[in-house]
Amino acid sequence: MSRVPCHNGRLRFAFSEVALGADPRPSPLYAVYSSPAIANACRAVASEAGELLTPMKVQKLVYFAHGFHLGHGHGPMSSEQVQAWRWGPVFPSLYHAVKHWGMEPISSTIMEFYQGDWCVPLLPEQGSYAERLIRSVWKSYGHLNGPELSTLTHQKNGPWYKAWTAAGGAMFTPIPNESIETYFKAKLDAARARRAKS
Repeated sequence: MSRVPCHNGRLRFAFSEVALGADPRPSPLYAVYSSPAIANACRAVASEAGELLTPMKVQKLVYFAHGFHLGHGHGPMSSEQVQAWRWGPVFPSLYHAVKHWGMEPISSTIMEFYQGDWCVPLLPEQGSYAERLIRSVWKSYGHLNGPELSTLTHQKNGPWYKAWTAAGGAMFTPIPNESIETYFKAKLDAARARRAKS
């Protein structure tokens, strides 16, 4: 299990293992992470392409990773409840961790406050399922900027749209994981159908 260094030398676990029966492989185990941990993994993949991520772009990449994790039937990738904000789905703890960068690129590792200490949340070693999924999300969406990704999350009848409109545009409205899973599963099914016809 991955452990995270804190400033005072203590270690904290970045995730807990959860068993989910929806996957066809035997005894599947998928990890649930904090949104800042997923964001740091997105930053690492982006940096390999020579790019720094803005707070808006990293929020949306984390959301897409979380969504496709659900859509594949592996349960939530993040332990945090996604909320509907004006500019799309938001993980609140990630928002507060990166908000001081404003619209500028995030220039250093994202920190997380945990049990009275600042820690660096990380995903497991390279090659993990989570890391491969993030690379896949980057390959599909990394060329888009934050506002373009935000526009994608605003699609009519998508999870954000349904939560936002049902709440009359109220900020901080929870977006149910069930809604996210249904939406991303449909996207995956449509992609498989297109591949089968080609």
